[in-house]
Amino acid sequence: MAGTATVTRPARVAAARTRRERRSRQHERWLARWRSPWCEALLLGALFAVAAIARWPYLLRLPHFTDEIGEIHWALQIAHGDAFPLTSQVSYMGPYQHYLLAAALKLFGPHVLLPRLLVLLIGALTVVLTYLVGKELAGREVGLLAGLLLATLPQHIVVNSHVAWQNSTTPVYTTLACWALLRALRAATTAPPRAATGWWALAGLAYGVAVGTHLGVVVLAPALLGVVVVALWRGRAWAVLRRPGPYLAALAALVAYSPLLIANLRNGLAGYYRMKGRDYAFVAHPTGATYQHNLVNLLLELARMISNPFRLPERYLHYLTSPYLPLMALLCLLGLVLLVRRGQYLPAFALVSTAAIMPYFNHAYGVEGDRYLVTGRYVAFLLPLLEIAIAAAALAIARWFLAVIPHRWQGLALRDAATVLPAALLIALVLYPIVPLRRYYTHEASLDPDNASFLATIAFIKANSGPRTPVLVDFNMSKINLRDGADGREIVDVLLTLANVPHTTSNDPAGDLTRLGTAVDPNDTEALPIIVMMRDQCWPLRDTVPLQRISGRYRLRELYWTLQSYYGVYRYAPSPQPAGCLPASGPTPGD
Repeated sequence: MAGTATVTRPARVAAARTRRERRSRQHERWLARWRSPWCEALLLGALFAVAAIARWPYLLRLPHFTDEIGEIHWALQIAHGDAFPLTSQVSYMGPYQHYLLAAALKLFGPHVLLPRLLVLLIGALTVVLTYLVGKELAGREVGLLAGLLLATLPQHIVVNSHVAWQNSTTPVYTTLACWALLRALRAATTAPPRAATGWWALAGLAYGVAVGTHLGVVVLAPALLGVVVVALWRGRAWAVLRRPGPYLAALAALVAYSPLLIANLRNGLAGYYRMKGRDYAFVAHPTGATYQHNLVNLLLELARMISNPFRLPERYLHYLTSPYLPLMALLCLLGLVLLVRRGQYLPAFALVSTAAIMPYFNHAYGVEGDRYLVTGRYVAFLLPLLEIAIAAAALAIARWFLAVIPHRWQGLALRDAATVLPAALLIALVLYPIVPLRRYYTHEASLDPDNASFLATIAFIKANSGPRTPVLVDFNMSKINLRDGADGREIVDVLLTLANVPHTTSNDPAGDLTRLGTAVDPNDTEALPIIVMMRDQCWPLRDTVPLQRISGRYRLRELYWTLQSYYGVYRYAPSPQPAGCLPASGPTPGD
């Protein structure tokens, strides 16, 4: 038996090694397919689909509507041909997203879903571009993992892929600029060098648009310039400066940003002066103390953004109580160092440049009275690069783990089993952020009924009005202040327009309802006017204007003035219909 065991064990080891060599050849064939163009196209499509699916839940529900409503209104004016502006509705930002949304409205027609759906698609495209940048910096595996990490990153999902701000789209343009610049530099520093004029132009154009989406992106300019200088120095490729590419990039950036410059030069730089008045973010009187304070807040916000942005520790030491946050921060720092050692400086330069400049003029980093989460939009352009650093570190650790597996395990099933561990941890790294994201959705949906109420209002009006129904919106709905730059009247107005429901705003509900209601046959229900108004505004009219509440009671978190306050849809109800601002079935508790 002992002799048999002595012979059998080497045979098993040899057989296991043969199987391993066979798998190695299969792996090489798989790598050849992995590098094929059709496989990469399929991968890009899969990444886009995964990112879009991750961003779909609660798209219209959370976060509640903000001053994105003003930007949508701006796009509606462009789509209707009423205006062709050179700036956004705030004159220190460009009109790029508004024209893009206007084109979508003309192409597909108005729809309530369209503004946020467009931002969702742009967010999914950012995931694809993250893969491409990661591939340029550290290979396909790093690019793929970085793309998947961004695909499930809560910060990028909830803000940059849900809220229909132009600033939400900033990361797609900065990431496109980075990819195009890396492609241009690779062409210029490899033998034989190529002009790559198109890549230079694309990089400049994308960066110019990015700065137009928010002026804060200027902090990225030193990083991009530094990457160019280092690449030309390391590749001894200074001859590139004698070609038109770099200068075309600068010209393309200027052309892309020129609408803003032209508009502000016409108006005495009014837009830039207005930006300085935005004290919710802008530092009016920077000092060394404010800079240091803002720098700490910026770095802490970035740590939250790449891990769990919903958790806001009260003290610095509390950041260490959740293992996930320091883990992601350490992976990010390790990845930045690894990339620098490999000669890839872009992520590190971008972080250093932003941290060096932005705290000087921006203080909004999700703390001290800021709206947490949404202020992350100012630095969200860093997320793709930081996720690439995290991916580089995670894969480096996984490869190290496989390399240090004891030699005696090689060729045995035990080694194959050990390879499952790093793969499982990488999968967990991608999927874990979904857990706090789901908690956020459940918690916020229970506390914040705003969007659900507004969307239910629009659906109700569409279902209960006809072509001859006058639809009014009480101007006093503007008293509903949602604290983020939008009010109730403006939200209902824009949503009705997107739903293709003709309507008007009424400054005199009593007079308008009486004029419209008395001019039609009382039995012609479709011709009777309906109005969206707060219960507090209808109640004083109940003895002079016959109004009947035909909808449910729509509650908003912001209606603080009376505990019973709500708004609803009311119809002019001439006798003998029951009125008094009550439903036809009579009063209910709370009426």
